[in-house]
Amino acid sequence: MQLSITIKYFNPLLQIGLEDLRNAWLYSGKETPVKLSTVIHQGVLHYRIPGSGKRISYRTLKKGLIKKRITIPLPVQLLPF
Repeated sequence: MQLSITIKYFNPLLQIGLEDLRNAWLYSGKETPVKLSTVIHQGVLHYRIPGSGKRISYRTLKKGLIKKRITIPLPVQLLPF
């Protein structure tokens, strides 16, 4: 059983894809994609990489977006019990 996500917009410089405004994914093509957390900092939408203090604003991300449809299958991890 696989779960799939569909990325509609992709920024090749930052290697970040947008599913919608709330769901952004760090995707380099080789590794498993990592979901970025969405925060609002001083009234501006930012995406934060888990485990990092670096914030990427939507305004910065929007500058390099291209419309590209990418479907990524995610493996479902079942619980052992």
